[in-house]
Amino acid sequence: MAALVAAQSRPAAALSDRQASSRRPTSNRRSAVSVRCSAECSADGGQPGRRRALAGLVAAAAALGLQQPAVAASDFVQTASGLLVQDITVGQGSQPQPGDTCVVHWAGYTKNYQAKRIENTSLRDEPLEFKLGSGEVIPAFDEAVAGMRAGGVRRVEVLGELPQLSYPRDPKKRYVSRGKYRYGPQPSELGGQRALDFVLDNQTLSDTNRTLLLDIKLLAVRPARQ
Repeated sequence: MAALVAAQSRPAAALSDRQASSRRPTSNRRSAVSVRCSAECSADGGQPGRRRALAGLVAAAAALGLQQPAVAASDFVQTASGLLVQDITVGQGSQPQPGDTCVVHWAGYTKNYQAKRIENTSLRDEPLEFKLGSGEVIPAFDEAVAGMRAGGVRRVEVLGELPQLSYPRDPKKRYVSRGKYRYGPQPSELGGQRALDFVLDNQTLSDTNRTLLLDIKLLAVRPARQ
């Protein structure tokens, strides 16, 4: 991974090996999504909507089977492109090459805006498959998986200040047809798609509120046919 520099951020909810955990992640001032929800619950006296948001994040992490690690902010690194990367588990299997088919579970959240869940494929046990380097997924997702090995779990932040790594903000470039994105990974449910579209389309949001948090578990790599 090119030119890694320490980043100043903390992770949030996500994936791990299939061991449910009730341990909640810690956070620094940049506020991981679960901590953000917890703070909002305290601020409003624990209203039901806030409690459900927090409970949803905890349940999603458990369903993914990913144990929340206690990691320092210095464990996040920034690649030459600006992507923030943190390896939760380093895989021992094959490292994908361009053209290989990658099979992954992924979870996504709107990190700095209301901690909305975009997707969690582990809840349905429906992994995503895509060809690495083919342009099927957004640049951040391609880059993240390219540096992994099978069995690994990687957490990434796609900063809102770097739209070139994320989904197109122009809906005409984001969609190929109604409800179908030009670039994956595609949220499977309407609620996740609406949450993602909202942070991309809302002109009143600052770039930091467009930041996305993605957790990726590389399940398998199928080499391209020679």
